[in-house]
Amino acid sequence: MNEIKVKDSKAFVDDFLTEYLSNGMGAMPKREVDILVMGLLEKYAELDRQNNYDLSILLQMTESQVKSLRYVAKLKYPPKEGKYIETQFLIVLAKSQFDIDKGKIVFIMENSFVRHAVQGRLKAKGMFADSSFNSEIVKIDHEALGNLIADMYGREVAKEFRSNFTRLLNKEKGIDYDNLKTKFIQKAVETLGGAIPAAGLAYLKTLVPF
Repeated sequence: MNEIKVKDSKAFVDDFLTEYLSNGMGAMPKREVDILVMGLLEKYAELDRQNNYDLSILLQMTESQVKSLRYVAKLKYPPKEGKYIETQFLIVLAKSQFDIDKGKIVFIMENSFVRHAVQGRLKAKGMFADSSFNSEIVKIDHEALGNLIADMYGREVAKEFRSNFTRLLNKEKGIDYDNLKTKFIQKAVETLGGAIPAAGLAYLKTLVPF
């Protein structure tokens, strides 16, 4: 990615002016302007596909600044369309790996907004995911993940995940972790149906064949 492509420039400008002028010209501090612009870029330029490092190079900011802006922008201007958290978590799981030796599913969650939402759901169930080494690298056992999947996508999707995970642990032929991911993600997409944001669905289809 060597440039930012805003898909709907008019809507971007309209939204910016509406928010920027809401309290009068010049009333919004620079930090708040940066947060607003980041939120609009996430919405109209589909920056969710970009990692923090690549975006920091593009925007000529430090990676920590990008991470902070993205998180605050999501808090202040949360996504309103579809099942954003559920869709983004499917994208994360589509990139996940299985650590056979430790029996943990491992994935990277750069999106702080989604990470905190997922951790909150786990805490509500008295469970947790290990991110002690690096807050963006999350490790979770299959039982906790199965419960999380049930909470986010329904019991049938969780049943699909657990069934195939048992087959994986038993080293049955015809099932590996990539195959397992494909099966339950396909079922999750069917369950969510039209609630999935179009951009998120398009990206998910580049990661999982369905």
